[in-house]
Amino acid sequence: MEKSATFEIPFANISEQYTESRMLLREALKATGRVYLSTRFDDHFFTLSNIEQLNLLQSLESWSKFILEFVASGGNHKKTRDVLRYYLSRLNFTAPDSFLNQIQDGDVVEIYGSDSRRLFANPELFDFSSYAPDVMFSGQWWNLYERDPAISQKLQEIGYETFMGLNKTTVQPNIPIHTVKELRSQGRYTSEVQIRAVAPITIGTTVVAVAALETFRLLEGVRPSHIHS
Repeated sequence: MEKSATFEIPFANISEQYTESRMLLREALKATGRVYLSTRFDDHFFTLSNIEQLNLLQSLESWSKFILEFVASGGNHKKTRDVLRYYLSRLNFTAPDSFLNQIQDGDVVEIYGSDSRRLFANPELFDFSSYAPDVMFSGQWWNLYERDPAISQKLQEIGYETFMGLNKTTVQPNIPIHTVKELRSQGRYTSEVQIRAVAPITIGTTVVAVAALETFRLLEGVRPSHIHS
């Protein structure tokens, strides 16, 4: 897909790039009826190493441009399956039909790379998160959330097996519904989560990421979420 010049940003230095990336992300969230949550307290960009900063900027810009392009093309951001299909086609990624066919509107789909950092999530994830996007796209998942250690270990095993090519298609993880608590956010949201399916994301026969299909129910939080009231 040819990228729209509307969303291309010239940068003089990394500080300017960071400022412009946040503005772009605000526009993307606004396009889905959401607000950007960030304060000096939880803005940790300048505590990251240079390579981590660059990776984070790339993640923020890629997600923002994707959402803006999807909405500009007439896509409905509430149609979770459509959002994911558009994302996959944009990057020439493939997900199993057995995974795609299970997705319902309102579900959360997350995609993680081999470094266990989030590559993608549909906008619904922001409704269950009080993390600033800077944190959501830079931390490894086990450093962001607290859950039963046995469940965390099971998820790590499934991810490892998938990247090793042992899980060729969609896996039903048989993980019970459980609570997940944010560790480093201001709101410290707690949600009830059901992980319904896990699947490899591939280019050709190469596994490049792992996707999880989830149902969230917010249990507790102490500040407004990203969504407009």
